[in-house]
Amino acid sequence: MTPEDQGGRASTPGRVELTHVLPLSAERAFALVADVRTHPRWVPLSRGVFHGPEGSPVPATAWRPGVGAEFTMVSGPFAPQGAPGFPDRMRITRWEPPGDEGQAGRATYLKLGPALLGEAGIVVVPLAGHHLPATTPHEPVARCAVTWWEDVYLAGPLPRAVTAPFAARVLDLMIRLSLHRLDTMVARG
Repeated sequence: MTPEDQGGRASTPGRVELTHVLPLSAERAFALVADVRTHPRWVPLSRGVFHGPEGSPVPATAWRPGVGAEFTMVSGPFAPQGAPGFPDRMRITRWEPPGDEGQAGRATYLKLGPALLGEAGIVVVPLAGHHLPATTPHEPVARCAVTWWEDVYLAGPLPRAVTAPFAARVLDLMIRLSLHRLDTMVARG
């Protein structure tokens, strides 16, 4: 990752970053990973609440990701069923889908609280298709590298230096489990 991919910030002690290869085109992977409307399908114990221009909830079908769009991911044991949970409100500050000529796709999310502050991001880099076995001879297989990073800390009276390493440990486990579930979902088609 370059400093540009990290939102222009140097790495911090509480930062977590994982890169994972998916057997998908960069365009398909970006649509699946950067568009948070899909997250409840593969991020465990989560649901999304999407906010319109005035901050009021709007249906997921009416919400569009892009710079300035806001949403809240709610996590908890019964959050997918609509029960209260841990709210993570965010605003998209960067939205650049992968380009036609092999450019990486990038999305950055600013954490707005009430519990988590900081930034998170997704970078999707297309990879050459000839490195994976094809289903038929001479058939290229699309694949890409997805990097998911989080640089967050808990809001409140304790300093960032104290809460960021704790948040990073929890997020590292959540990202690993989520990417495993994403693999399973992609394998099933």
